[in-house]
Amino acid sequence: MIRRLLFQVHMWTGLALGALLVVLGLSGSLLVYNEEIARWSTPPATAVGTPAPLDALVAAARGNGGAQGPVILTLPKATGDPALVRLLPEPRTFFVDPVSAQVLGSRATALSPLVQAADELHGNLFLGPTGRQAVGWLGVAMALLGLTGLVLWWPSARLWTSAFIVHRRARGLRLLRELHGAAGIWGFCVFIIVSLTGAGMVFSDDMRALMGNGHAANPLLGPNVLPASTAPIGIQTCVDLARQALPAERVRFLVARPEAAITVAMSEEDAPMLTLVYVDPYRARVVAIRDPRRLGGLDGYLVWQKPLHVGEGLGPIWRLLVFLSGLLPLIFVITGFTMWWRKRRNRGARARK
Repeated sequence: MIRRLLFQVHMWTGLALGALLVVLGLSGSLLVYNEEIARWSTPPATAVGTPAPLDALVAAARGNGGAQGPVILTLPKATGDPALVRLLPEPRTFFVDPVSAQVLGSRATALSPLVQAADELHGNLFLGPTGRQAVGWLGVAMALLGLTGLVLWWPSARLWTSAFIVHRRARGLRLLRELHGAAGIWGFCVFIIVSLTGAGMVFSDDMRALMGNGHAANPLLGPNVLPASTAPIGIQTCVDLARQALPAERVRFLVARPEAAITVAMSEEDAPMLTLVYVDPYRARVVAIRDPRRLGGLDGYLVWQKPLHVGEGLGPIWRLLVFLSGLLPLIFVITGFTMWWRKRRNRGARARK
């Protein structure tokens, strides 16, 4: 009785939400390799020599029609990559040569067009905050499908070994059933982790409220600081102070806002999470360091969700597994829907006899 109920839940959840889950899965797989995709449309930096001061890169973007507001500056990751300068509140991003400080081009979006579209589709289905909540519940539905599928797949002791494979002679419904089950069990752990971390990222504030932690401020926005009588130091000097505080880590990007501490995001070469260094530009000193490795409790759990979900900083094997997990909904929907349709058609044929 329970198994039949779980089968009905599994089947109708998959049939009702299958198309949306496929969209989420495929867009998520694309986002795993977003940096490589973005490089296709990024002009290369060709100048050779000593890097220009970071303030010069921002000034070059402002001189090319950029806004005068807050700055997000992403440093080059590899030789030949340009620096990316985004001047808020506009989404336009400028490509600036890190040595010559010449603007190489720009795009109208924060990310490359393909990645931007995939990011909005995966994050909110192009529906804003309402869509983001829906994506969170779709993550819960994915986890439900995975768990009910595990129970339905679970074989008897004598069939345990064969339950992990697709037999070469399998045809028709048997082939579909074995492919459905084998894909599910081999990808189960990664699929569940990606599903739950995706839902957790959406509902992180709700989890904080449930645990009594309240709403968390965006850690990328440095704390407000009172202006001093002296002029603020430049972005380059703030970054130099951050490097002195954490000499073993490299600067990934920074966020600079008026009358706020500059946030310098740093990490070790392959670290999955960012250490944030907050530098007061008026008093030329580091005011705080947010090290994710020292976060405990709920904050420590939540900070791991993004690296696990997007496959970032946890090595090429985990990255590939996350990519492949995004293809699983497509396999599940094709095999599941075909099994349902064939069984329905066969029942109809028998009823007409």
